[in-house]
Amino acid sequence: MKRISSLLSAFIILLSAVACGSTTNTPSDTTVPTVTDDTATSEVITTTEDTNKLPNYIPTDTYDGHEFIVLMTNLNSNTAIVRDFKWTEGGTVLDDALYTRNMQAMDALDIVITGIEKYSSPNTGAADVRKANSAGDSNYDMCIISTYDCGSLALSGDLRDLNDFGCLDLSQAWWDQNMNRDLPVNGKLYFTTGDISLVATCAMYNMVFNKDMFRENNWEMPYEMVRQGKWTFDVMKEYILQVSEDLDGNEIMDAKDRYGLVYINSGIVGALGASGERMGKVDESGNVVLGLGTAKAEQAIVSYLELISDKNHTFNGQTSGVNSFDMFIEGHCLFRWSEHIAFPHFRDTELDYGILPLPKLDENQDRYYTPFGGWDAAFVCIPTSTENDERTSAIIEYLAFTSKHIVTPAYYERTLTGRYVRDTDSYDMITIEMENRGFDLGYIYNIGGIKDMVANLPMSGTTSFASKWESYRTAAETACKTVNETLNKDK
Repeated sequence: MKRISSLLSAFIILLSAVACGSTTNTPSDTTVPTVTDDTATSEVITTTEDTNKLPNYIPTDTYDGHEFIVLMTNLNSNTAIVRDFKWTEGGTVLDDALYTRNMQAMDALDIVITGIEKYSSPNTGAADVRKANSAGDSNYDMCIISTYDCGSLALSGDLRDLNDFGCLDLSQAWWDQNMNRDLPVNGKLYFTTGDISLVATCAMYNMVFNKDMFRENNWEMPYEMVRQGKWTFDVMKEYILQVSEDLDGNEIMDAKDRYGLVYINSGIVGALGASGERMGKVDESGNVVLGLGTAKAEQAIVSYLELISDKNHTFNGQTSGVNSFDMFIEGHCLFRWSEHIAFPHFRDTELDYGILPLPKLDENQDRYYTPFGGWDAAFVCIPTSTENDERTSAIIEYLAFTSKHIVTPAYYERTLTGRYVRDTDSYDMITIEMENRGFDLGYIYNIGGIKDMVANLPMSGTTSFASKWESYRTAAETACKTVNETLNKDK
């Protein structure tokens, strides 16, 4: 907790020196929401921020009551998904922070922010954006839409290049530099994330573990192992293979028994990403290349498949009628691969749990890598039909800048601290996760169907990968060539 707090505090101070080609001044009267507790009655102390103290490159115009419309879609309708632009006053600390940010923007810029939600509807975002673009209607100023819709819309030419849009400056600290590193193709970036939206942050992978089970086995907590770079897949597996118990004594291992690991099928995507390998990535020339053909990628996938094939020690949490969160909460497993979005499920329980990054493939790996769950993530993008580049980009940059001051501290220092994370070591683990998060271009674009192929491997009943990849390779290479041609052409 101290590490995150100090990092954020130092970062906010440094914002006064950050700009791209100009002098940046932070608001002289900006405060982080302060709370007395984490309930709906939390007190939020706010101040009026002088918009003239924004970075000099952002226009300080007002916009005559313009309705700034944000389309928000996600494949997961879970209430734990953060509604960045659909907020209420007097809710949680995070609700109040979002309310403060949005009201501040509306007052300072003379705009009205309207959030339109469409959750748990595959392809809704892509369909709505394409419809608006085809009709030439500027229905949406900005979108925060689901992972795969972003990839689809970029390929169909329906999104603006964020690296060349008005006064947006993605090099600034309030934009995610990891995403800006991983996803631009030929220098163009069609979707991103940052402080303006928490949805992608909440979809980053991690691992939760049952601390009581560590104590019962007289094991040291694994935090120091992580800090020393020794938290690896094989070490995790050693723990898992020591935990198995037929709790109900019926001689059948089922959801009522105890396991080393409860997993879901998409965990294999996390295993690949945690190794540092990708389904697809951008090479030094700016083109997309496939990443599944490497020996390390195969090792990561096969190791995971072999582990979950052991049904005495691992359990598929997507088995019909089983709630994998409940299994973890009720003490039926030592580890559960998860995302930040899972934390609210544990809040009101007596479970003593800790948080870890996903393990390295081996100790030779240069660092921990944090992949994301595509089903739960959503990214910021701008439809081609959006009107008035200067106005739209100025509003977005204002919201991103103020989010760094208001929303981000409310999430890390007030929501995680007061609600979800129960020990300071776990805060250090979250810091490691967030410093090392990465984004898989091949996964987002599903090049040649490779995302589906990898995600379905746990259901295939085989631990072989080489033959499966060989059956996809030619089609994937052809699709990769098409992706490069599509994204490299002028829109």
